[in-house]
Amino acid sequence: MLVSMTGFGSSSFEDSNFSISVELKSFNSRYFELNTKSFDLSGPLEYKIRNYLKKHLLRGSVTLFIKVDSKDAFKLNSQKTSSVLKAYKEIEKKYGIDLNYSQLLRNNDILSFVPHNNNIQKKIFSTLKIATKELVDMRKKEGSLIEKEFYKYLDVAKKDLLKIEKIQKKVYTNSINQKNDNVIDELEKIDISEEIDRINSHLNQIFQSINSKQLFGKKINFILQEINRESNTILSKFLDKRVSKYAISLKMQAEKLREQIGNIL
Repeated sequence: MLVSMTGFGSSSFEDSNFSISVELKSFNSRYFELNTKSFDLSGPLEYKIRNYLKKHLLRGSVTLFIKVDSKDAFKLNSQKTSSVLKAYKEIEKKYGIDLNYSQLLRNNDILSFVPHNNNIQKKIFSTLKIATKELVDMRKKEGSLIEKEFYKYLDVAKKDLLKIEKIQKKVYTNSINQKNDNVIDELEKIDISEEIDRINSHLNQIFQSINSKQLFGKKINFILQEINRESNTILSKFLDKRVSKYAISLKMQAEKLREQIGNIL
């Protein structure tokens, strides 16, 4: 089955102490690319998340958004705060001025950020797993739509190839019946039987790849290049307007399939 690289997934968790919100977006890319936004994680957890996403998403430009609201995100240095407040009041009393107490927060020792504890990190990862599954499910649904388009183009290509083969056989039969050695020599020069057989084999390989449980986007792309090359050979060897019509259509179907390849893994 075909799987798209485009998808979206989200999940959230909340209890009395903290809340977590996760969003994942995936778009087409030749490689796996992860962009993270708006979250601060420990090195080991971020490494774990990156490896997990790469394993399950394989390819694509992935944007990950994680938001964590925790009551214990900041720690107050009570002793330092009391000492500074006392000094502020002494200054105000001694010099008769009013100080701006908001300046306290600019002191790095007053409030300090506390990295997410193990419990929160586990919840972040479990929430991420749910969002990832949702994204993968959406990828599969998108892939099934692409698969329908694939079959439509492949059916047309198969019919084009069959018509080319019928025209070739008819031309051969009519020419051989003339029992002319020169005509037979000419037929050998324009023989496209091998090209037809190879294209037919290539189309069958694509059908097999679609039905496989493995992902063959790159392989299909290579096969389509070969179909295009064989079609060009037919056009150059067999100078018949009827064959040219179907060979050009065959090339068009291959190009339509290649356009869809950019959307699948």
